[in-house]
Amino acid sequence: MFNQSLEAVFLQHDQLLQSYLQYWQFSPFQQHSLAWQNQALVDQVKNLNTTQIQQLEQSPEQAVELFAKYFPELKPCLALWQPQAAISADLETPFWLTNGIKGRKAAQIQAFSEQLQGEYLPILEWCAGKGHLGRLISFHHQLPITSLEWQASLCDSGQQQANQLSLPQQFHHCDVLEPGAQQHLKSKQHAVALHACGELHLQLLRLAANHKPQKLSICPCCYHLINSSHYQPLSKLAKQSVLTLSKTDLRLAVAQSVTSGQRVQTLRQREIHWRLSYQSLREELTNSDHYQALPSVGKQWFSQEARFADFAQWACQQHQIGFPDTFDQQLYLEKGQQRHLLVRQLELVQLLFRPIMERWLLLDRCLFLQQLGYQVGLVELFPFKTSPRNVLIQAQLS
Repeated sequence: MFNQSLEAVFLQHDQLLQSYLQYWQFSPFQQHSLAWQNQALVDQVKNLNTTQIQQLEQSPEQAVELFAKYFPELKPCLALWQPQAAISADLETPFWLTNGIKGRKAAQIQAFSEQLQGEYLPILEWCAGKGHLGRLISFHHQLPITSLEWQASLCDSGQQQANQLSLPQQFHHCDVLEPGAQQHLKSKQHAVALHACGELHLQLLRLAANHKPQKLSICPCCYHLINSSHYQPLSKLAKQSVLTLSKTDLRLAVAQSVTSGQRVQTLRQREIHWRLSYQSLREELTNSDHYQALPSVGKQWFSQEARFADFAQWACQQHQIGFPDTFDQQLYLEKGQQRHLLVRQLELVQLLFRPIMERWLLLDRCLFLQQLGYQVGLVELFPFKTSPRNVLIQAQLS
C-alpha cells in the first residue's frame, strides 16, 4: 500500500504537524490579524484578492503549489499517501433497492458493498440508520445482517423494508455506546461502519480489542464528535506524540466539504459574514474581544429578504446583551466584511494541513488495529466529490 511502513508514514505526518503548529492550531474566528512569524507569507496572503482566494479555496492543489516554498515538507508528505484503489465489481443493483436514497449516498453504499467480494462471514452493521448499507450487502452477497441503530423509528423503517424484500437483516434498537451493544459483536463476524461519527466508530475500535471480530471495514467521519474535550489517541505511537488535539483542532480534518450549489454557498458565506459582523458589535457592547459562538439557526435567517439588524438583535438575546437603541447596520456589516476576509486568508493557509490532520487520525486507527493483530489496508472508496470522507479502513485478523 505504502512504500514505507505505516509507522514511518505516521511519524512524518506527526512531525509536520508539530513543526507548523502556528499555521493550523487556531480558530480563525478568534483571530484579529495574520500573526504568523513568516512575514513573506503574510505579505503574499494579503496581496490576494477575493477572486484569487475563492479560486484557491476551490483548488487545494493550487494552494499547495502556491505556498509550497513556505512549507517545504508539505508536498513530500502529501505524496506519501497511496491508498489502494477501490474494487469496481459492477454489482447489479435494481432501482427499487435504492429507491429513496440520495444519489451520493447510493454511490457510497454501492462502492462499499463492492469491496466485500467473496465475503462469507455474517455482517454487523454499526450505526445502521435505516440499514441502507446492510440491505445492499445482504442483497449483493446473500449474507445475514445484524443492524444496530439507536433511533427506534429508523429500526422500524429498516426492518419493514428488509421484511418486504425477504432479506436476512435483523435490526436491534440499541445505543452502541452502552455496554449492551457488546453482545452483538462476535469473533466470526465482519463489522462494517460507513460514516459513523467520531465517538461511535471509536467505540467499535475499542470493542474490537476485546471481541476481535474476524474483519472490520470502517469509513470514519466527524472526528471532532467525541465525548472528551481532547482527542484520546488509540495507538502507542499517537500516544507518544506531543500533539494535544482539541475538538476545534479535530474539526480541521473535516473542514473541507464537497462543493454545494450556488444558493447554499451564498447563504453560507452570508451567515459567516453576519456572525462576524455581530462579533464586532458584541465586542463594542461588552468591551471584550473574546469570541463567543452562537447556536445554529435555520438558513432562512440569511435569505435575500432577511435583515442583519434582526439577526443581530436575536444574537444579543442569545448572549443576554442589551441591543443598542441606535444601530448602524451598514457600519457593522462593513466591519464584518473585513473580518470575513481575514478569516478566509487564515483558512487558506490552515487548510493546507487539513489532509495531514485527517491522515494522522486515520493512521492512528490503523496502527491501533495492527497492535491488535490485524492486517490493515486503506482503500480510496469513492471520489472526493462523492464524499470527502472517502477512505475505508479494512482490517483482518491474520
